[in-house]
Amino acid sequence: MDKYINIASQLNCDFSTNCLWANAPSDGLLDNSDFYLFQKNNDKTFPLQVGPGNSNPEIGTYFAFAGNLTKDPNHATLISAPIACQSTTGILSFELKKYFFLEIFLNLFLRYWLYNNARIEVIVLKVNPTRGHLTVIERPITDCHYLKPNGLCQVEIKRQPQPFRLALRGFKLNDQTIGSFVLLTKIKYEANLCGFYVNVSHTAHWSIGEKTYLWEQIVRTPSKPSGQFYFQFIDPIAEFPLPQLRSVLVPCTQSPSTLSFKFWLSPGVQAQICTLGTDNVALSCVYLNEADVPGPLTVDIDTADHQPFRFAFNVLRVDREANGGGAVIALDEIKYNGWLCHEQTPTTSPSPIPPLASLLQLRPLPTANSVDASLAFPNSLECDFEQGDLCPHWMHNSYSDSVTVDSGMRLQQRFRLGLVPRGILPLPFPIDGRFRGKYSAVAVLDLRAQEEQFAILTSRPIDCVDGGRVSISYFASPGAQLSVCANEQCVYPKENVLEVNQLRKFALNSARPFRIRIVAERNRSFPINLINGFYEPFVLIKRIAIQNKGFCRLKSSEEITCNLLKCLFNEEGICRYKSLFLAAGDVPFVHKKGEGISAHFTSGMRRAVLRSPNFRISLNSQIEMHLIASLSTFGSRLYICPNDQQQQTQRKLLAEIETMGEGMFVEEDDTLKELGNCEPLLGPKVVRSKMEHLIIQLDPEIRHFSLVAIHDKFEQFGDAQIVIHSIKLNDLNGQSIC
Repeated sequence: MDKYINIASQLNCDFSTNCLWANAPSDGLLDNSDFYLFQKNNDKTFPLQVGPGNSNPEIGTYFAFAGNLTKDPNHATLISAPIACQSTTGILSFELKKYFFLEIFLNLFLRYWLYNNARIEVIVLKVNPTRGHLTVIERPITDCHYLKPNGLCQVEIKRQPQPFRLALRGFKLNDQTIGSFVLLTKIKYEANLCGFYVNVSHTAHWSIGEKTYLWEQIVRTPSKPSGQFYFQFIDPIAEFPLPQLRSVLVPCTQSPSTLSFKFWLSPGVQAQICTLGTDNVALSCVYLNEADVPGPLTVDIDTADHQPFRFAFNVLRVDREANGGGAVIALDEIKYNGWLCHEQTPTTSPSPIPPLASLLQLRPLPTANSVDASLAFPNSLECDFEQGDLCPHWMHNSYSDSVTVDSGMRLQQRFRLGLVPRGILPLPFPIDGRFRGKYSAVAVLDLRAQEEQFAILTSRPIDCVDGGRVSISYFASPGAQLSVCANEQCVYPKENVLEVNQLRKFALNSARPFRIRIVAERNRSFPINLINGFYEPFVLIKRIAIQNKGFCRLKSSEEITCNLLKCLFNEEGICRYKSLFLAAGDVPFVHKKGEGISAHFTSGMRRAVLRSPNFRISLNSQIEMHLIASLSTFGSRLYICPNDQQQQTQRKLLAEIETMGEGMFVEEDDTLKELGNCEPLLGPKVVRSKMEHLIIQLDPEIRHFSLVAIHDKFEQFGDAQIVIHSIKLNDLNGQSIC
């Protein structure tokens, strides 16, 4: 099940022997039950309710069986071995039977005429689940129902240019009284598969390409290379380590040299570029950061030992949970600049001062979004860049109170992590020896720019402080200065004083929440001619020390999330949530004092969306969200949908509903399919309106969610109303996290 098939017929199966089909891992959405092997071992015919297949199959016939006797809906999914790709339209066929369970008790005989409600569908899936959920690529039209005359289900599979699995899904396997089941056998798959290298150790070889079909789906960025480019496609079952892309040997360089290139990465791909010695041992490596895509990225090469070396690109890891399907790394516009030892350098005037980005080997600092929340929310504001601490809890640009996304303010410069060389730098002024050979947070400014130049380090929110002390060890070059702000008050350096090696100390007092902002900016009190042609003033920060005595305890990510999400809607209104309008037919949530917030559905009104604020919780957190809500009318439903991808799914659902006309009935199952990864919370079976207490486990991977109410049954059941009373967050012991 973890190897690609060679020919389509390998998926043919009558279940009499082992087949390349298996039960899908249960994800609670597409699959929460299993298929079992069933054999007919006598000459009895199936009851009339079993159809539409042959009512008397041969003795010894094997079937895949899925069924249940439950109140809640069950769905069982059978998945195939992976298929590399399909070059033409394919045909999948199988024989099926569907039936309700008929229970016979002693001394009691019951006769039933039953509507056969069990269903079967064919799905095209990504090879690997995404964050524990089966990921749908396509749902082909599956016209296989109880009234089919011959019991033969035939489904067309469109051309598939990416790796995929086929899935047979039985659903609506529920009836608390008599149950239901699905039987299927004689699976047959006919298709032309793409040519695929099955006899080599690696399928993820580097290649040269120029087509960008499905680029935005796989790489998920609008920018793309032009013309030909290097790429490596990592298929969903590729084994590590993967092949590297290596350059020829560079024999020897006599001056600093650089390699620049543009690159693109699929989400979840971790890659690096290294210099290798003649023994292929890595000399130094630089990680490729998704934030730098598409570049160009410039890598500087030292000239210390004049030894031969080569460059090598390689992928270290692919997060299968983030992708589910294949992943790509692409390279373009690779350029190498430098002087080899045998080359004669031109005799010209001295070159200008190299850019500081090259001299200090600057690289981006991580954002809080790129690390686990437990690292972004430590117990102290202490930060030691000198020891290589990346300090994600000091953000290098402005951000919102949720500490999850940028506020939208695009700063012109940012702090980066840099290494000050031990030797003498080609600068018109010295750098204090205590900064040499050490890491620092570096802000580089530009005297030539007309607009203001500044960069900001911002702390986590601080609830209060009484006599707390903060000290900052830093160096400011001519033309730059450092100021510190807190509670809308700033401390600036003295005018006309050259900041060489400063230790800025200040005390803080505040009874209300605030942040500390460390601002690097241009110092215009120094004339440009004093800098001797140097146009990149800069600030180095090597340490931020905090005297924690006097500071209130810093809140954890879970406490911050709790303060963001909890809301007594009946008393406080909509709190930090937003009522969204994404398409025609959306209705708002409005506050009803004493009850909560409600959305009222009348003719033409079909959906209400309530979006949460952004939040972050640690990967090992276990948080329960307690939601109290009610529905008034049969047919109405309430879902919870994680992240923005569900908004697109919901817009598609509404568009399809609108095209069906006012008098058309939309089956509940079709709606559920279009809502994708959304989880149903309430409905559609509503006997009477009452407040329901729902408990939802928050997934550490999500950053926000939407509560989506749907009522598309107005013509059948009339007006509907949803009321949301409150949301609270508790730990597993039932204690409030706030």
